[in-house]
Amino acid sequence: MSVTVREVPNPSDAELHQYAKVLAEAFQYNYFAGGLGGDKALQEPFLRAHLTAATTTGEGEIHVAELDGVGVIGVALWFGPGHKFLGTDAQREAGWNQIMEKLSPECRDWWPLFLGQYDELVEKSHGAGVKLGSYHLQVIGTVPEHQKKGAGAALIKFAEDKAHSVKAPTALETIGDTNVKIYKSLKFEVAGSGPIKAPPPYPGNMEMFVFIMHTEKDEY
Repeated sequence: MSVTVREVPNPSDAELHQYAKVLAEAFQYNYFAGGLGGDKALQEPFLRAHLTAATTTGEGEIHVAELDGVGVIGVALWFGPGHKFLGTDAQREAGWNQIMEKLSPECRDWWPLFLGQYDELVEKSHGAGVKLGSYHLQVIGTVPEHQKKGAGAALIKFAEDKAHSVKAPTALETIGDTNVKIYKSLKFEVAGSGPIKAPPPYPGNMEMFVFIMHTEKDEY
């Protein structure tokens, strides 16, 4: 069975529900768990808020990986050159703000701190404006039973080709040694790394890695 990837420019409500569920399952309902107060019931709505931030404003792209005879097994959310996740009030009002209202004050206060440190690290690592001029990966995931079948790599390659066609770099960030090894294996380069405050209730910091692939070049 082969994996194919396509962009979904105008997903239906049912498709958004399906894609949020795929992402939640990919992360075993632990995506930014601390920042959501450990409430697994918020996982799918939180990930859907990422997707609707892209589709409501038309500022992002949803790509899906499909397996013959199975259907959608992976989802990736990208923001192309000139656009940024949560870069506009319209994006925030498409679900993000509503999720924030459901959180404890401790978690609600952590998010702007995290996002500020995250933006600062990315700008420091790449240089001013590089991320905004890139194809930027916001979130990617494959359902557990179909991981290690090439879906994640296919989703990356699909966006990589789009970035190359418009002479833009491809950028992403991650945490964790396993993820770092995966993106290095896909020929991403580490542009920088640094500490970001961990979400409650965890003390201290987590190390975030900033990656780039120079798809703006003729040969990369």
